[in-house]
Amino acid sequence: MITKILLIDMLIITIFIYLLLVGADKCKTSKEIEIEDNDQMEQLKNHCRDKKNTKK
Repeated sequence: MITKILLIDMLIITIFIYLLLVGADKCKTSKEIEIEDNDQMEQLKNHCRDKKNTKK
């Protein structure tokens, strides 16, 4: 009985966390999206550069 209640509670918490994450992603302005894109591109460039340096 208690395990059923715990499973239902965990399912409800999981759904709320999912909705929170999806909602937070949709509230970004175009400037925030642009900044994130630039940060991701910079990280990819650094990662590729580091990979090339370690292969030598």
